[in-house]
Amino acid sequence: MSTALQPLSQSGRDTSLDMLRGFALAGVLLTFCAGDVGSPAAHANTFLDEAVKWTKWILIENRMYTMLIAIFGIGFYVQLEKAKQKGASLVPVFSRRLVGLLLIGFVHAILLSTRDILMFYGLAGIVLLFVRNATNRQLVLLIAIIFIIVPIVARFGDGFTAFSLVQPNNYADHLQHNWQFFKLYHQIYPIYCEMTIYFILGFIIGRVGLLRKIKAKKKLRTRLLIISLVGSALLIPLFYFGLADSLGGFVSALHHSWQKFLAVVFFRTLWMLWMLVSVTLWVTTLITIWSTAKGRTWLSPLAPFGQMALSNYLIQSLILVPYLLAFDKYNNVPPFNGFVLFLIVLAMQLLFSSWWMKRYLMGPFEWVLRSFTYWQWQPLKKSPAIIKEYQPIFLIKKSK
Repeated sequence: MSTALQPLSQSGRDTSLDMLRGFALAGVLLTFCAGDVGSPAAHANTFLDEAVKWTKWILIENRMYTMLIAIFGIGFYVQLEKAKQKGASLVPVFSRRLVGLLLIGFVHAILLSTRDILMFYGLAGIVLLFVRNATNRQLVLLIAIIFIIVPIVARFGDGFTAFSLVQPNNYADHLQHNWQFFKLYHQIYPIYCEMTIYFILGFIIGRVGLLRKIKAKKKLRTRLLIISLVGSALLIPLFYFGLADSLGGFVSALHHSWQKFLAVVFFRTLWMLWMLVSVTLWVTTLITIWSTAKGRTWLSPLAPFGQMALSNYLIQSLILVPYLLAFDKYNNVPPFNGFVLFLIVLAMQLLFSSWWMKRYLMGPFEWVLRSFTYWQWQPLKKSPAIIKEYQPIFLIKKSK
């Protein structure tokens, strides 16, 4: 029997994890369409614009990236366990995967979109290789150390000036803009720290089987749902109607550097707590819905969408960037218009993902990355028997 590592088989996948990944990716798409693209400077938001803006800001933005990163950490744990069972080393395979992410991310960031996160994934993911054998207590200590140094590393680099760059609406200038943004944006070193923290948290979640327990134990799921609801009710007004406007002035008014340091650490502690509470609320809500037959039917289109998350993430840029440039839409899309754009693109991708995954084993860009990762061409098309057997849950009822 060969001990060489191979990709996870179709039957061995956790479809609920794919569903969560798909939901998070949909949230990332909404954040881009209804916020990151930008609205006209002279535009006065309508009621619908404000509704989209506040919903995105309070419930979606940031935490969808947090969920995706944590799922990456869970996936690393799954790969590590698989390697242990086969008696093989994960290092060569996962190292090539990280290099592949770096290469794809660089091309994506320069040629297409400044919203690239793949390079951060690749760079921060390197840490997971070095800490994979650490105990959970050691990992928590490492998280604490990384968390404490965030305000220190934030003093270095001038990365936040990237957000002052004006996005042009022609491709030649777009490339130049992307390059300048890339050089500045990757000097925002706290992003590496935060991603590493959530990667490690995801790894711990996978190791202790927390997601499996949430799915299996209704009492635990209900308890977490109530706690996260109460936490959200407390933290939403604290952040969005309190600290968001007053924190900057409060920190600036402090006279000693140690006071500013402690204030920033305190704020970041609350912020991370809010991210974790919010993600827990989303996860427990979605898993609760998924646990019912009707709920699984509703959410099942997100599973193939999430299974080919890398492809869908890149396809979003392949669709949206040419559209935005061709029709002069950068900094010209009000929030509600962006929401409509989000619905159109998401619907297209959900249909495409279901069609694709019925016929193929993985997404097109997943195929490229996995072939590079395992250093051999991977099979892509499903056999006729598998195609006949495979039916997305939401199509089964229709076929009966």
